[in-house]
Amino acid sequence: MEDVFQKLILMIRAYYPVLYLHSYEYYRTKQKIKGIVELLRREGKKVNYYQWDCVYGLVQILPDKTEKRIERMQNPLEVLAYILNSKKSGEKNIFVLDDINNHIDRDEVKLMFRKIAEATNNNTHAIILSSIYRLPAELEKYITVLQIPLPKRNELGEVLDIVAKQSKVELKTNLRNRLIDAALGMTSMEADLAYCLASVKDGFDDKSPFTVSSEKEQIIRKSGILDYFPKNESLKDVGGMENLKEWLKKRQLAYDKEARDWGLKEPKGLLLLGVPGCGKSLIAKSIASSWNMPLLRLDVGKVFQGIVGSSEDNIRKAIATAEAVAPCVLWIDEIEKGLSGVQSSGATDGGVTSRIFSTILTWMQEKTAPVFVVATANNINQLPPELLRKGRFDEIFFVDLPSQKEKENIFSIHLQKNRQNVSSFALDILAQKAEGFNGAEIEECVKEAMFTAYVESQESNIAPKLQMIHILDAIKNTVPLSKTMEKQITDLRKFAVSRAKNASKEIVLENRMEMPILLTRPELELERSFDSVLSEKDSNSNNI
Repeated sequence: MEDVFQKLILMIRAYYPVLYLHSYEYYRTKQKIKGIVELLRREGKKVNYYQWDCVYGLVQILPDKTEKRIERMQNPLEVLAYILNSKKSGEKNIFVLDDINNHIDRDEVKLMFRKIAEATNNNTHAIILSSIYRLPAELEKYITVLQIPLPKRNELGEVLDIVAKQSKVELKTNLRNRLIDAALGMTSMEADLAYCLASVKDGFDDKSPFTVSSEKEQIIRKSGILDYFPKNESLKDVGGMENLKEWLKKRQLAYDKEARDWGLKEPKGLLLLGVPGCGKSLIAKSIASSWNMPLLRLDVGKVFQGIVGSSEDNIRKAIATAEAVAPCVLWIDEIEKGLSGVQSSGATDGGVTSRIFSTILTWMQEKTAPVFVVATANNINQLPPELLRKGRFDEIFFVDLPSQKEKENIFSIHLQKNRQNVSSFALDILAQKAEGFNGAEIEECVKEAMFTAYVESQESNIAPKLQMIHILDAIKNTVPLSKTMEKQITDLRKFAVSRAKNASKEIVLENRMEMPILLTRPELELERSFDSVLSEKDSNSNNI
């Protein structure tokens, strides 16, 4: 039994009078409470168990599982009065009240709850069960709140086994583990429906984990703050960046069950710092596709709203949604723009930006859910230093302009995407002519050349054919960003030399910079001692 339900047992044993269980899963939570009642009965205690809602009123569930309806109990005041009077019986009574918090703002209801909590005989327990947290300030000191977590792996495994048995399918261990991982973050009902869909659509084959995972889109869509991105890209669509690809391949292994059992921790995330248009956003999309995880994009602009306090609540909801969908990839694009103005937040927006930034930083440092954060940034001057320290991200990668071979690879990828025969083009010449071009500019050159070739074919009434001259003309007519932002890119490279890992194995020679060697004081003194010894030897040799 989960820790929260173990805590609930202890609270009932300790005579907590009023409890508030915050959960979307009414049936599952009631089943757990029934299990607690059965446990107490096996210990020889006489326990009466009741359930209430505004439609059916108050119903007593007897030990033989039959139901006994208590008449005229739809009104919340009536049932609260019944609970208060039941304290005089001397028996242990447990009442589960569905959504009675909808009436909790009424003065009479507040008073009744306070009287129940203050009664001397605390062998009666009123348990509020609701998917919405609503508790007046007057009752905060009288009512204990518990957050019911979503089902864990063992519970999802039980749901999966039932569906597999009904489908007459025997699941292999590896596929079973993948299906359970794909459903993490779902309620029991959502998981049951997703497994049924995988059974009907795929017959529980190797594609079924993708089907289950795609159902998480519904959870994301309901949040209204996070955007769900379909997984249409792969790391094969990314030209170059071999260092980054190798790093990602190693980190992917941490999500295997064997790695978790061995004690390997899931990676926290990475920060992609680099030149605009060089594939940082594409990498975020490719990671989710390669790792078979949902891709969520946090639009920081949606977090900020006009109502006081709503922005802080929105970021907490976004984080809770990401953790509910986990394992997943959370993409924060151009994070420096979304969090710009942190330093002056107190004077400009009452500290809202600063509080949101603090919430994100704390969560990134302390999170235990397998949410892999991919943040991208172009402007280093707007990056707060707190974001760059170790513990927030596993690694910071610098994405520079592509090298000669990487440009050839990028041209090849986009020509193939546009259904062209790559062998008909001299990729080395195209890469040389596209000096200083980033990946996005190369893609646009291929698109522009395709348009030009098609227009010429329509005018000449011949079949369209893309030729080298079309691409070369498109390159000639394009002014690369590396020229218009030359100073900014140079500053970015200087910043990244000693603070980030290069995403590419091959560094363009004109981009290579001397890395300064930073020495501590003891190292500096030792270095100077070597210098003095060497100079002394030189002087002695000169004297000889």
